[in-house]
Amino acid sequence: MSLSPPPLAEAEAEGEGETRDWSEMPSDALAAVLAKLDATELLTGAGLVCRAWRRLAATDPTLWRRVDMSHQGDLLETEEAEDMARAAVDRAAGTMEAFWADSFVTDGLLRYISQRASSLKSLQLSLCDNVSNEGFAEAIKGFPQLEELDITFCSLYGSVCETAGKACPQLKCFRLNERWTILQSEYAAYEGMDDDTEALGIASTMPGLRELQLIGNNLTYDGLVAILDHCPHLESLDIRQCYNIRLDDALKSKCARIKNLKLPHDPISDFKYRAYILSSIANSGSDFEVDMMDDLLDVVTEDDDADFDDSDGFEDDAGMYDDEFDI
Repeated sequence: MSLSPPPLAEAEAEGEGETRDWSEMPSDALAAVLAKLDATELLTGAGLVCRAWRRLAATDPTLWRRVDMSHQGDLLETEEAEDMARAAVDRAAGTMEAFWADSFVTDGLLRYISQRASSLKSLQLSLCDNVSNEGFAEAIKGFPQLEELDITFCSLYGSVCETAGKACPQLKCFRLNERWTILQSEYAAYEGMDDDTEALGIASTMPGLRELQLIGNNLTYDGLVAILDHCPHLESLDIRQCYNIRLDDALKSKCARIKNLKLPHDPISDFKYRAYILSSIANSGSDFEVDMMDDLLDVVTEDDDADFDDSDGFEDDAGMYDDEFDI
């Protein structure tokens, strides 16, 4: 008596020698797959697989509505990363809603985005030392629909808050994070390191804020009171490492309405860029900072550190970002 394979096994056996032409994948299914990739992967990998894939990556603006190029400054040369960002903006064709990037951003790139992405709702800049107050002030005027603005460890300060608030009346989430150093802790009272310029700029121009993060800011008691008094919709407030603030009963009472409140001495274990804070502490070597470092050693694991390691760069590919292709 012979046993015949079940129908499923027969089908698998018959299909063993078959191959699929991925270039013939339906465009809606392909778009759903490519939407899972970030801008760098689309521009250097998947978008170059074949004509059909390249055509879709170059002509479907929905793939470029949210462009996340965070940490690309560690992977790419500045000029290459900026070229990629410009290509992403062009492909979005005015539909881009979010742009997130780091150290490679310059005044010129920010201005390029503002001129072509007026529908932007979320802008996140981190570790951007090549963006000036003047360049930011010019570019931010092109984002009237912005609802979220994140500026973390950048070279922007002072009037930047007032500038952003006036240009972006729909802001609901604002983050301005800085590194608090031991120098500030020891000499703030003598060197004018207590500064409410940014806090007062927020209070006077951002009445619709619901979320505010000011890690390492120099604001004082008065600056915080101004924010609480003039931002009535605030639900989340993060003032960790803002050591100029001394909480008394009156200030605690004002903060009581905040649903999510993080105070100056609260841990930073959930902060995305905490490794940069810890590295600056470790490099100082003062007794105060060594003690602080001991308390925070369990915050950053080896996996966390790996996130910030330099990686091998991509090989040059002439015309990689050229949208022209053969039909």
